[in-house]
Amino acid sequence: MNNDLITDLSLFLAHSLELEQESAERLREFADTMRHHRQQALAALFDELATYSDLHAQEVAAICASHDLPRLKPWEFAWPDEEPPETGAYADLRYEMQPETALGLMIRQETAAADFYADVAARSTDPEIVKYAAEFAAEEREHASLLQARLATLQRENSAAPPAPDIDPPHQPD
Repeated sequence: MNNDLITDLSLFLAHSLELEQESAERLREFADTMRHHRQQALAALFDELATYSDLHAQEVAAICASHDLPRLKPWEFAWPDEEPPETGAYADLRYEMQPETALGLMIRQETAAADFYADVAARSTDPEIVKYAAEFAAEEREHASLLQARLATLQRENSAAPPAPDIDPPHQPD
């Protein structure tokens, strides 16, 4: 992680805003993919989760409004991996995906975002960065807990349902 991220409040907030906006955008892409494959329930789930990401992005944007944020190019962000931690990987998306799998994916993303913020809070000596990072980490953990509860309910309701078969599996070369 770039040390400037834990010492420069404006840079931290720019990362936080990007993280939330990218999450919402990717969730909408996932929803569109599910609609394309006639998985309306999953499309609705991803749309719903995108709406929650939008709300969190709006909260972060309100905090950012009083700061002069740097305009970063995509490659200038200092993420733990290649993309923001709350952004789902395209490789994880499957058209035969079940809601339980989608919720599990989202729980991992929320947890990754919480871990990112917690790491920033733990490493920073700037009281404002620590305050916001700890607050954002707690909020992401709360989101993960809510999704976990929803997943548990869904699993109880669908415990007898077999997984949908993959009617068009990817070709694996010999």
